Amino acid sequence: MASYPEKAFDWSHISLACLLRTLWRNLWMILAAGAVMYLAVTLALEWLYVPQYRASMTYAVNSRTTSYSSSGNLTSTKEVAGILTDFLETDILTDAVRSYDPRLEGYDGAITATQLDQTNFIQVQALASTPEQAFLALDAVSVVFPQVADFISNRNVLNVLRAPTVSSVPANQLDSSRLGLLAALLGAALMAVLLVYMSIQQETIQTRTGARHLLDAPILASVGHEYKNRTVKTRLRRSNRQVRVFSPTTSFDYIEQIGAVCSQLEHEAQARGRKVFMIAGVGESEGKSTVCANVAATLALKGYNVALVDCDLRKPSMNDFFDGAYSSDLPLNKMLARPYSREDLLRCMVRHEQLGLYMLFPLDPDGRSTELISSPTMDSLIAQLRVFDYVILDTPPIGMFPDAEVLADKADASLLVVRQDYTMACDINDAIDTLRRYRASFLGCVLNDMRGASPGQYGYGVYGAHSRRYGYGESKKKEG
Repeated sequence: MASYPEKAFDWSHISLACLLRTLWRNLWMILAAGAVMYLAVTLALEWLYVPQYRASMTYAVNSRTTSYSSSGNLTSTKEVAGILTDFLETDILTDAVRSYDPRLEGYDGAITATQLDQTNFIQVQALASTPEQAFLALDAVSVVFPQVADFISNRNVLNVLRAPTVSSVPANQLDSSRLGLLAALLGAALMAVLLVYMSIQQETIQTRTGARHLLDAPILASVGHEYKNRTVKTRLRRSNRQVRVFSPTTSFDYIEQIGAVCSQLEHEAQARGRKVFMIAGVGESEGKSTVCANVAATLALKGYNVALVDCDLRKPSMNDFFDGAYSSDLPLNKMLARPYSREDLLRCMVRHEQLGLYMLFPLDPDGRSTELISSPTMDSLIAQLRVFDYVILDTPPIGMFPDAEVLADKADASLLVVRQDYTMACDINDAIDTLRRYRASFLGCVLNDMRGASPGQYGYGVYGAHSRRYGYGESKKKEG
């Protein structure tokens, strides 16, 4: 396998449409990541969360020599309140509380005191894992604390302003549903970021600029994504299973882009006398057969005599593309299994009534594909088909079977269909190197199913100057 130098990252190689499509295709992974995070957080909260209940009461610190409402000694009582507040948070008081009631022997909560701002009031709070313990702890404080406070200052007295109360709702109450939802959103976002990162790092062909930089071959044309069912009626019925240039629902842009590919073949035929063109792909689902069939149909509609040969004997698809228009008692695979004869060729070949296209298709998969493609009958067949203006060969994927390599020694020229964001650039370059080793002249790549590209990106490739001469305006009349 050839090795290629590492290329610097370039944002012009990345298509936003491809990233969005990656997210849509892997939506289940994003949802699954969100669900896992939700379950993980809610379970963790259930296992680790310890509720804390709060009991509270309020004291007023007053001088023994003044009335409750006197403000003469407010300053001194504030100072005493501050000292008592600090004392409440010491271990001395906590130990006294634990020894006050047997039920508080294992008390591990916290007792805090807060001096209310600009007052001589002290708010005492006790935290515990149960409401009962919180209340008992605070009740113990109400008994123990005034006794201890006399040793600190015997000039002041503690008056209870509010008796101990306890809340039935945890002080540290958590909204597990809300936290779980936030965790789910975070998990989904992280998975989306990971998918985008992986899509960027894959180095597939996402833009025409990326194709020019990453592929070791010229870009002949770009074929955009075409919706099979463009009207509400066809969408409901899903009646259009194929994208065809001869269908009234196919967009003009798609027809024009297929025409750009045909212009390359017309140039090769008229400038170099080439007739047999092999259209290949690296792997399955590249759209190779669709491009191949539409190229043959377009050339036929322009008035050329065209023969379309489905050489993918392992997985024939051309007859489905043409809605079963091919019917013969001697399909291609059976013909190739016999010695060549003109009578067999005429029995195998069927003319499409609407397009005037001559079809040679297998009807059923045949495991002898490589043997049949390599047979002398195949050589004789291609030689006889050279009476046509164009012979278009649809091949199995290069990266999976050797059939395309065999055909590359029989054809005059080859093209490689590259689907957007589908196959790694290094694998495409390996296929390009393979095609260049054989007799057929490798012309370049056709970018297929391109989404998110501006209309200006579609058009003619390296032979753009010839498109005006060999475009739709000039057609060749059928002979015979």
